[in-house]
Amino acid sequence: MQKSKKQLILAISSLGISNLTSATFSFCLGMYVLQKTSSSMLFSMLLLIRPLSNLLLSSLIGFCVDKYDHKKICMIAQATSVVAVILFIALFREQLSLSERLLIIVASSIVLTVCDTFQSTSYKASTNSMVAAEHRQKLVAYEQLTDAGAVILAPILGGLLAGVVAISNIALLELAGESVVLLAIALLDFHLISVEVEAISDSLILSIKNGLEYFKNDRYLMELLLFAVIANFALSGLEVSLPIAMMKELGIPANLYGLADNFFAGGMLLVSLLLGSFKMPKNYLLTTGRIGIILAGDFIILALASLCPNKLLATGIFSICMLVVGACLAAVNLPYAMYVRTKVPVNLQGRAGATTSSVVAVLSPLGYALFGLVLGQVKPVWCLMMSAIIIFADGLRLLLSTSRVNSSI
Repeated sequence: MQKSKKQLILAISSLGISNLTSATFSFCLGMYVLQKTSSSMLFSMLLLIRPLSNLLLSSLIGFCVDKYDHKKICMIAQATSVVAVILFIALFREQLSLSERLLIIVASSIVLTVCDTFQSTSYKASTNSMVAAEHRQKLVAYEQLTDAGAVILAPILGGLLAGVVAISNIALLELAGESVVLLAIALLDFHLISVEVEAISDSLILSIKNGLEYFKNDRYLMELLLFAVIANFALSGLEVSLPIAMMKELGIPANLYGLADNFFAGGMLLVSLLLGSFKMPKNYLLTTGRIGIILAGDFIILALASLCPNKLLATGIFSICMLVVGACLAAVNLPYAMYVRTKVPVNLQGRAGATTSSVVAVLSPLGYALFGLVLGQVKPVWCLMMSAIIIFADGLRLLLSTSRVNSSI
């Protein structure tokens, strides 16, 4: 028990440092590209690297994680990340042409993203064997806490560093973070808790086929996954509509918009902290469906707030609503993550984790495009209402299917 607690502290503290340094480095790279090129297309390319890499490599990553030792994969991936950052520091020079500097940035971002996906998928697939059962919810909840903390702090730290400190020097901060994680992985016992694992000898193609077969037969996982995909699509409507509603329609200053947007991370931070101390209800489907209904109601209030003529009042309503959105997402992510990481068979967790992550993200680009087109024709209030209807239908569908799915298990 005591060793499990030490593992929990080591994992979360190293993850917090890694998340903050990586997010700060990514923020500074994005600002550098914008500053040097003024190209929103190149900036968007940097943002698309992670979802595209996850989508294209999810099958290979899941197969490798399920077939080989998790700690070895984590060590190799993390060591490669350290080498990649060292190479970036050695190669990146302001004396190089702009195209050469951009090539180094893009290549480094791709390598770091792929390594991070291998490392995080292996790490998450080891939840059952890394910490005791009573610490698993804490592990997942505190991971969300570090993610939310990085979302809040990285733009602040990045904003202070960007343009003042050279990119190669900022990369030293990233190198320190990656090195801390490498040391933590070396110290972590990935087999602290004895878990029976059935070795797989399938080929890559057969492994993918077996993984998909499992997905098809696990009704519980499919219901949670379908909710996540649809909700993620609807949330893209919020991401597109909110800045237009606040800054363009209502004329709210950018600093107040940033304040309201930070309440989102604040909501995630608060609920993740609470979830680390309280146990989630066992009925994940029912809990997730109810949160979906609450989220839909919050979106309706957001839509109505976009019609408010008082800027300060509108900003206050937007801030509170974004706090609720962040809280709901943190609350809905936990049962989903807990199911994938503790209920799915250990020899399938790599494929489950990699596949679900890429599937959930796949509709986001479509959502951005669709809601962007709709916003060209109607006011943001209608886009927000559309998102509310989608999430309400998604939550209601899950509530109605709960008893049927539970009885079939």
